[in-house]
Amino acid sequence: MPESRKRPGHHDYKKPADIPAKQRVRGRISMAILFGVFALLIALFNAQGSYVIWIAAACIGALIGYIIGKNMEKSASKKTTS
Repeated sequence: MPESRKRPGHHDYKKPADIPAKQRVRGRISMAILFGVFALLIALFNAQGSYVIWIAAACIGALIGYIIGKNMEKSASKKTTS
């Protein structure tokens, strides 16, 4: 059994992330805000007086943006082989 826990063969070894945690969280949040604002603008021009639709569109847009940002972070953390 290896003494060092930083060796790849050790069962507690965790590969360090390529993207820092602070940057990963910023990616999710920024994509959520961006998609939320775009969805709100689309709803603003389409449903002119309905506040419920504006709020629903902003929430759905933010959720979609969060999911897209999370998937972008996953794909960025994988190593590419060329």
